[in-house]
This record gives sequence, structure tokens and C-alpha cells, in this order.
Amino acid sequence: MSENYVVISTDECKGCRLCVSACPKHCLNIGSELNRLGYQYARFEQHQCTGCGFCYYVCPEPGAITVHKEGKDERK
Repeated sequence: MSENYVVISTDECKGCRLCVSACPKHCLNIGSELNRLGYQYARFEQHQCTGCGFCYYVCPEPGAITVHKEGKDERK
């Protein structure tokens, strides 16, 4: 059985923290590393993800977040 998870394109993320705030299970956080543009980017940390897609919907950067739900590779 697969788990739900989120993939974040680190070079697309601007570190706005909207996805971190939107996640009801607190699966995302902002790391201390910088991407190529100099932003601290969001990271998927925990495996309690429900695949709800809240992070995807609040992200202002198209293509920065992809939600993988129950073995299906799908962009929310």
C-alpha cells in the first residue's frame, strides 16, 4: 500500500509559507537550506499526509507542488 506524499520543486518555491500554514496535518515546513534563487524552500517532512491538496491550492507558484495520493501520481 502506498502513502500519500507531496513533492516540492525546490527551485520553484519562494518560501512564502502558505503551504505550511494550509497543511492540516503539519506535513510541511520551511528548511534552512537555500534554493538557487536564495529562498528557504518548503519541505515535505511527515508521512501523515492525507493527499488533501490544500498545499497545492494555496501555492502561488504554478508547478511548485505536486500531490501524490494513494499510489496515483496526480497533480491535484
